[in-house]
Amino acid sequence: MTDHLSPLDIAFLAMEGNANPLHLGAVATFAPSTAVHPARIAAVLCERASEISRLRQRARTSLLGGARWVEDPGFAPEDHVFTHHVRGRERFATLVSHLMAQPLDLARPPWELHVVTGLAGGRFAVVAKLHHSLCDGMKAVGLGIQLFDPSRLSNADVSAPVVAKSIIPSLPSLRGIKDTIDIASSVLMNTRPPTLNSPVLTASTRPRRVVMSRLDLADVHRIRRAHGGTVNDVLLALVTGALRHWLSAHNSASADSVVRALIPVNQRSRSGDGSSGNSISGFLLSLPVGIADPVERLRSVRAQMESAKAAGPDRGAGALPLLADKVPPLVHRLAAPVAARCAPLLFDTLVTSVPLPSVPLSLDGAALCEMYPVAPVAPGHAVGVALSVYRSSVHVCLNTNQSWMSDAQWLDGVLRREVSSLQDARELVGLPR
Repeated sequence: MTDHLSPLDIAFLAMEGNANPLHLGAVATFAPSTAVHPARIAAVLCERASEISRLRQRARTSLLGGARWVEDPGFAPEDHVFTHHVRGRERFATLVSHLMAQPLDLARPPWELHVVTGLAGGRFAVVAKLHHSLCDGMKAVGLGIQLFDPSRLSNADVSAPVVAKSIIPSLPSLRGIKDTIDIASSVLMNTRPPTLNSPVLTASTRPRRVVMSRLDLADVHRIRRAHGGTVNDVLLALVTGALRHWLSAHNSASADSVVRALIPVNQRSRSGDGSSGNSISGFLLSLPVGIADPVERLRSVRAQMESAKAAGPDRGAGALPLLADKVPPLVHRLAAPVAARCAPLLFDTLVTSVPLPSVPLSLDGAALCEMYPVAPVAPGHAVGVALSVYRSSVHVCLNTNQSWMSDAQWLDGVLRREVSSLQDARELVGLPR
């Protein structure tokens, strides 16, 4: 089976760099009922991965700048699945940070799975890496689900049929040309001067610090019911508060400070695209890190999200992925490495929410406890934020530039203080906690 990469998929390939690898990540923890044998877990993952056709393929480029997925004749799942043993939460976080900082080998199928044992309570983890050219967040979930034990999801459509895309772009219609010009104009209008000094921009360096925190979904729902908006609005407000706390502690936040965030929006359901690659656009939000009142921060985030949704994800700097998909592959090959370094002109950080199924999942009989998505960090950015909701918990993960946030272990306490502040405000309007 072969199919061609879209221009956006090719852009992700071309933007890959040693200091800023462009793979999606996930950290899943499991609670086994018996002693863990890492070799057995690795064997289960190898067997299941070998049955997923996309994971047996690598990208082959052409002279015209295009690329297609082809079967790797030397594919062996054992080359992509590794085992580790660590003791203690800090050593586990250090290992995850190190793994996420290492680029994938694009000369072979671009994915890795790392089984980590030795966690507290006899638990183990699987750290996954999938290159962004392979899939967007929604498709990554679909691929990952196929690695879990058969469950009520066994009959679900988690791997939509692949639609082949031509390596030679078709001639655009007049309407298509107008749409492209409109999107390009919107992106350019949202571009900022290169002299802008954002508090969360930094020189690109590979050392990373991955920080994970878990919240109670019931608390988030109570805040949502009191103050309005959506669960995502509340989560964005909590992230804004966490960034404010860190910046204030380092004297980098003033009353008018904002952090411009790109919020990816999956376009797959709108377009009906069944391809395995990327189908995304996005919203652009100014996270109000300068506002001291947590309720006012939430109101600001909520108002911006409502305005962005009303306008749709096809305009503004957030529409950059849509623009990228209208550019010929050869242009991406030539321009993408330069464009990647221009990300700070458009936004300061990525904040993405990854949808997960709400049913119980397991691996070799061990129940899934946590699932932290890990966002890539663009060149010049100090942090990427990823969120997921799984059953009764919210999982928050920061992938940071280590020199910028070497003390990132503060996240647990800060997020809980933000939740308490919004719950205290909730009591002031007469609603019980």
